[in-house]
Amino acid sequence: MRGLSPHAIDDAVCTVLPFPTVRRVGKIRRTVEVLSDRTGKGGNQYWKQVIAGMRTQMVSAGRADEVIDQELRAFADEVFGRIRNYRQPETNGAA
Repeated sequence: MRGLSPHAIDDAVCTVLPFPTVRRVGKIRRTVEVLSDRTGKGGNQYWKQVIAGMRTQMVSAGRADEVIDQELRAFADEVFGRIRNYRQPETNGAA
């Protein structure tokens, strides 16, 4: 550490740019797949487990509560939007 004062590292500030939850395509696909196969308590329990795990990761990374809530809402919107599309029957362009 030549040329750096001993306090340079202590005074350093960095910004963490987290990966947006709506871009976690693999996580979204897997969650949609599992939730599509589970109903009732099983599905609800799995959903709570997924969200709790993601929240824990974001808290550990030092994310602000309002940012965590926003990211989890965006993730939920993406998952449940895909589930709605997943469950709709194919119409092949027919009205």
